[in-house]
Amino acid sequence: MHTRTTLAALVVAGASAAPAPALAQNSVLWAEFQQDNSVLVSAPAVGLSDVDEKDYAWADLNQDGWIDLVSVRKQPFTTQGRRTNVLFMNESGMLVDRTSQYATSSDVPGDMGFETPTNDRDVAIIDVNGDGWLDVITATTFSPGQPKEISHPRVYINMGESAGQWLGLNYEAARTPDWGTYPNMCGLGVGDVTGDGFPELYFSHYEQNAQVDLNDRLLINDGNGYFTDESTLRMTTAMRSSSFGTSASMADMNGDGYNDIVSVSGSGSTGGLTRSSVAYNNPNNEGYFNVLQEPYSGAPYHSAVGDLNQDNQLDLIISDDGADRYLLNQGNDVFGRVVWSPAYTYGAGVDIGFASNNLIRDLNGDGWPEAIFCDVDVDIPGCTRRMQIYHNRGGTAGGYVELREEVGSGYYGALGLPQLTATHDVAVFDIDNDGDEDMVVGRCAGTDVYLNQRDSMGTNYCGPAALNSNLGWGMMWATGSPLASANDLTLHASNLPPSQFAYFLVSQARGTIVMPGGSQGTLCLGGMIGRFNQAGQILFSDGTGNISLAVDTTAIPTPTVPATIQPGQTWNFTAWYRDFVAGQSTSNFSDGLEIMFR
Repeated sequence: MHTRTTLAALVVAGASAAPAPALAQNSVLWAEFQQDNSVLVSAPAVGLSDVDEKDYAWADLNQDGWIDLVSVRKQPFTTQGRRTNVLFMNESGMLVDRTSQYATSSDVPGDMGFETPTNDRDVAIIDVNGDGWLDVITATTFSPGQPKEISHPRVYINMGESAGQWLGLNYEAARTPDWGTYPNMCGLGVGDVTGDGFPELYFSHYEQNAQVDLNDRLLINDGNGYFTDESTLRMTTAMRSSSFGTSASMADMNGDGYNDIVSVSGSGSTGGLTRSSVAYNNPNNEGYFNVLQEPYSGAPYHSAVGDLNQDNQLDLIISDDGADRYLLNQGNDVFGRVVWSPAYTYGAGVDIGFASNNLIRDLNGDGWPEAIFCDVDVDIPGCTRRMQIYHNRGGTAGGYVELREEVGSGYYGALGLPQLTATHDVAVFDIDNDGDEDMVVGRCAGTDVYLNQRDSMGTNYCGPAALNSNLGWGMMWATGSPLASANDLTLHASNLPPSQFAYFLVSQARGTIVMPGGSQGTLCLGGMIGRFNQAGQILFSDGTGNISLAVDTTAIPTPTVPATIQPGQTWNFTAWYRDFVAGQSTSNFSDGLEIMFR
């Protein structure tokens, strides 16, 4: 029989435990965002009120430690309408339109760089010439009758700095080949496939009424940032074949050390080729591709790669005209191809169909990245659906993971997010340099900015905790600021049994005390332990097993007198909670969370 646990007179002094792998925060309250459109500073027509199609890339272009944003724009849907692009420089957390200052240079007479209207549908940022400064490449679509500098992909070279001042971007027309007609490129992948350290470019082609049928194209870097078309030399026609090429990635899918090419062809005007494909780099002849695999047919529209289940193998997410999918990488077969899991659909919520741009990003910093799907079909008019964020609820490293859209009262995907209808693209990066991922959402009716409010803090240890009656393990996490002077700390615990008595414990020492006082769990604290059990601090878990407590860091409980957290100190936290086993009352603990304050 399990006895009731009391900590009032418990004396503990245990050995420290080794850190455990991060566990997914699988609470429905897993992340929180707050809209702050004041962050975006520009003329309304290219910023907050921008009604055109937008695609994003982001990186620190001027090497000041703040991530900048490039927005390429075009008239929505499959039209010839061209628009100017925008360079948003990140100035201490404010995204300011600095296009006219830094992105109007060109080696073509009369061309104004970003301010020359083009029909760009994708963009990437990478150092093409090895000078240590990141450059910008665009994929240009549907521009019949236009000269090469308007109808073809464009490379903007980062000019670096002089006397401590950044010089901006310069469009250089000779960097890419002339295909002789408008090439209709809709997707762009970048990466080194030849092994010389310089990135190549792969363009996904959209066949336009059989007038232009270039198929996808692979451009090889000469080491100085100039590109030649070696598509037919290095890849088979089957590998490059596309009807409506919409996205491309370069990544080492099978873990052999060589970058492969992942592409998507949606349904098109000729042949109706619909597939997501992988062209594998030949390890015996690097830079040449010898094996083609089609992991998914269905009705794919866009794909992205990333490690969803913490096994250091790249997985795949697919936007599908029907139900969106994800495929887990389960190792290689004898031919070096990835063995793919079934094409899983996303749990809970409602799949709104016809998703477009997608990406994999860890929005809450728990090591289990989320899948994000935008919704505007770039080909067919309509702005009636919404963006979907599928929370990665984790699992066993290398095993199945559940991704689901968390929907609650007034939010979709995560706290603070309304129905983000009609999204062309989303940029996910740390805008305010506080260590978490924020979002710029490009929509049919404008642009919105959402700042991440769950600033993840600390390191989990002593886990996973013991299973509880909710068939989960309690997990600690914290949000706020690691600055001791900020007095900004909120403790959270997830995966507890619902509607149960609980409170937090604190100590400056780690510990490992198994089943203290008859508890089912392990107490992860040592030394002098304090309890948050005063008025207002005693909690009851909600219907999904969560508790949260805003902590006054100037009044941390100890067995003697309250303490104030000082810079340089490390404090450890855990949660104690009531539990039941076989109908008998007992208790349990979450894992531990160590936070170093500065």
